[in-house]
Amino acid sequence: MSTNDGWYRLTPRLKIAAMVTGLFSLILAAMIFAVAIVQLQSAGTAYALGESIWSRAQLSAVIYFERYAHSGDPLDLEQARNWLAVPLSQQRARELMEAESLDVDKVKAAMIAGRNHPDGLDGMIWLFRHLSGVQGFQRAVVAWRDTDQDLFKLSEIGDALEREWSAARPDRQTMLMLRQQLSTASNNLEMNSLRFRKAIGSVSRWTTSVLSIVSAAVLLLLAFAAWSISVRMTRSAWRTAQNFRAIFEQAAVGIAKVNSQGYALDVNDALCMILGYSKPQLLAMHYKDLLFPEDKQSGRLEQQAVVAGTANSHTFQQRLMNASGEALWARVTVSLGYSQKDHSTHYIVVLEDISESYRMSKELSYQANHDELTGLLNRRAFERHLEEVLSEAQSEHSSHALCFIDLDQFKVVNDTSGHLAGDELLRQVAAIARLSLRKSDVLARLGGDEFGIILRNLSTDVAADIVEKLRAALEDMTFIWEGRSHNVGGSIGVVPITAESSDVSALMRAVDIACYVAKHKGRNQAYLSVADDWQIHEYRIEMEWVNRIQEALQQNRFYLDAQLIVPSLTKGRGLRYEVLVRLRDEEGQTVPPGAFLPAAERFGIAPKIDRWVIEEVFRQLLLHKNHLNTLDACHINLSGRSFDQPGFADFVVERLQHYGIPGHKICFELTETATMHNLADAQEFMTRLRASECSFALDDFGTGLSSFSYLRRLPVDYLKIDGVFVRDIVADKTDLAMVRAINDIGRTLGKKTIAEFVENDETLALLKEMGVDYVQGYGLHYPCGFQDILSGN
Repeated sequence: MSTNDGWYRLTPRLKIAAMVTGLFSLILAAMIFAVAIVQLQSAGTAYALGESIWSRAQLSAVIYFERYAHSGDPLDLEQARNWLAVPLSQQRARELMEAESLDVDKVKAAMIAGRNHPDGLDGMIWLFRHLSGVQGFQRAVVAWRDTDQDLFKLSEIGDALEREWSAARPDRQTMLMLRQQLSTASNNLEMNSLRFRKAIGSVSRWTTSVLSIVSAAVLLLLAFAAWSISVRMTRSAWRTAQNFRAIFEQAAVGIAKVNSQGYALDVNDALCMILGYSKPQLLAMHYKDLLFPEDKQSGRLEQQAVVAGTANSHTFQQRLMNASGEALWARVTVSLGYSQKDHSTHYIVVLEDISESYRMSKELSYQANHDELTGLLNRRAFERHLEEVLSEAQSEHSSHALCFIDLDQFKVVNDTSGHLAGDELLRQVAAIARLSLRKSDVLARLGGDEFGIILRNLSTDVAADIVEKLRAALEDMTFIWEGRSHNVGGSIGVVPITAESSDVSALMRAVDIACYVAKHKGRNQAYLSVADDWQIHEYRIEMEWVNRIQEALQQNRFYLDAQLIVPSLTKGRGLRYEVLVRLRDEEGQTVPPGAFLPAAERFGIAPKIDRWVIEEVFRQLLLHKNHLNTLDACHINLSGRSFDQPGFADFVVERLQHYGIPGHKICFELTETATMHNLADAQEFMTRLRASECSFALDDFGTGLSSFSYLRRLPVDYLKIDGVFVRDIVADKTDLAMVRAINDIGRTLGKKTIAEFVENDETLALLKEMGVDYVQGYGLHYPCGFQDILSGN
């Protein structure tokens, strides 16, 4: 029996029932199909919006990490981590969806934490679970998965920046490396974001194509159905359109449908809000009416590729004008669309306002190149300008000048009036400097109270006139803070920038030395360096000694000699000597003290040498306890730069206790000149060490006669008569009288005296006759190795 025979044998009631059943089946299939389309499209749109949120979050995280790298502000770090939590939450949601056992509640919680809209979560989960193996969507998942490493890298960079800022002084190279890593991670994330966006777009187009084919098949089937099916399909299509419209209108980003002539066919409310125009206004405007004139060509080649069909979409940044005429920066994505209704081509434009991100980026760039306190260029930007000017001088044989300013009284202002006063002083100095310079000149704050200037396109004479004008302006400046006035002034070094100048580093070293010369000449001076400048040459040699001394300390190339200090009259006293620091050069040859000690004093390295000497003397005395028992006193010279250092006295006391050296076995020698210049510091240092029973000698005594009046205030035990007077007392009656006077004053004040430079018996006899307590010199003992003294040789 055929199928047709069976159909005809059915009763009308059964036929109607079968038709109704068929109609409802078709209607049910159509409804399921329509809902599937809506869910798929909604899920795809939700993923696209999620990518926009992800992209914005990672950009904001990078920006705030950059700000934290420069500012060290914990609020910036907190903001960065808050933004970074968004893509990390989305990553957590993906990992949960990839698990074999799906925990829907945990997935939704992670996706909501990733700022996805709750209404689209079910569709997003279904799409991922069922279509993640489809080729197009799989590429999107791979791009998404590839972001994991860079997100973790951002988190690690944030932790590393936090550790650096928690340190006493962040390492500059480490900070630079972290900022470079931050830039690399940001670029990788942006690249993967673009891959994800393109893959989602491809999936969306593929889905549209597939669904279009299926739709055609369903329409053929529905054509044989009753008019009720058509009505139901029409209603279903209407509902689908309404759903798409709702998504279009409710999107957080601006969306427009634009025809090939550049006019909008439709726009959503978000775009109207971003641009400040009403919907009718936007529909009447051409796209170019929103652009800045100079920006109309930006992205043109890529847009032409989209028009030609060789590219599906293109994303670029563009500056637009809103309804108020104000500028806003937007990230624009243009995609090619096709209307099945009229077979026309159009473009879908997605616009996101990134004005705040762009402003923050510009702000970060400004902060990276300017001093926050004064608003001047910082050292890094200044050296870039210097490179450009030097290149110009070498290529065009032009002449310029480089200046280095070091304020003379800045420390006084800071110490007496506080750091707020110091900051205000720096701002006022910056303002005065601006007024004294030309518009073409470059002014920067290089750090602390140091400023740099590049005087462009002028002769040496003109540069000298400008610098003198600036120096006079600083000299005339009276800084007043809370009723207290300060005279400032500055020392200025100047070097020419010519075709013969070698490089930026050499110029900066030369101008730094020129400033030192200006200070050495009495401060508040301007010093112009010239070719073959012998003063610059001397300072450069001394500055080279700075590195050599540092290396010698690291390589332990210092050693000690010692010279006996002998009682002139009384016999039987214990052993007394002065330790003398020596240095071996890189070849093992002994360097005269006069070659390296002046440089150590001038550039502040002498305290390091003094600490080494104290450590070494105490260590050796501990190793030679028999020698220590017979020792009357070991004399140790101290630099004036040492005893005025905070904590130096504590260091000496701690070392005495550490090695167990009795304080009365140590006598510290301080030069008269350094003591008079730092009288308060010297008194405080002596008082502190006197509590540990240490004694003190005033070295080179007699070079300043005014010092006699200060002897009552200084707890010194010995006066070391300067050898300049002692050496010629046999032949020079004036020197003899001077030595006798110093010895008499010492006796009157209860101080013992030590005569230096005793080189013959005649001199020794005269010193004994006048009652000098101790004598020292080549005529009595030539300096020998400290180890020889310790061993009793």
